[in-house]
Order: sequence, then C-alpha cells, then structure tokens
Amino acid sequence: MAKIIKIPSVFVYETKVVGVSKDNADGSSRQEIIRREVEEDDKLKVEAEPDNPYDPNAVKVLSKHGHQIGYLNKEMAETIKPALDNQTEIHVTAKWVNGEKMLGVGLRIELVS
Repeated sequence: MAKIIKIPSVFVYETKVVGVSKDNADGSSRQEIIRREVEEDDKLKVEAEPDNPYDPNAVKVLSKHGHQIGYLNKEMAETIKPALDNQTEIHVTAKWVNGEKMLGVGLRIELVS
C-alpha cells in the first residue's frame, strides 16, 4: 500500500517594514517599540487593516508583543492580504534590524499552503 505524504508549498518573500518613522494612533512611537521589542530572528505578526483610509489592502506589522511597528508596502500587502483573508499559514521573521538615527526592520515572510 502506498503512503501519501503531503509536502506543503512555501512561498518566501523578503521586504522591509514601511512607516517605521510614524507614531501609532495611540501616540506610541514605532521607533521605541522597535528598539524595545524587535530583534533579528524574532517571530513577528501581520494583520489586515481593512478600515485603513488610504489602502483597503493595508497590512500592519506587529512585534511579538502585538504592538504595531509599521506596514507592508502596497505591493506586498496586495499579495499578503488575500492570504490573511483565506487564513493561509503565514510565518513572519525579522530578518534584520538596523539603523542609527532611524531603525528599520527587514522581513522574511513565508506563506505555507
């Protein structure tokens, strides 16, 4: 009897978080959140923001503690938003955190189907 083994397909994207210099709606500094809560190889989260007045496909990037550090850029959000809507398994990792005056965060996003 043959054994069937399902091997998931993984799509990998690398990008950076945008809007890291802005403050959140509650007044919290995204730069301070990055400084306190984000390190290379941390598992991060993404969350759709359908009520965003500028982009209905907006996707927020959150620290491991659930605090917003920015957004995915428009093109990446158009790819990731449908995956969120379809409850696709998504793994987000901080690939790098760097900068002197302004911290930036690079992401590795894996969509598993």
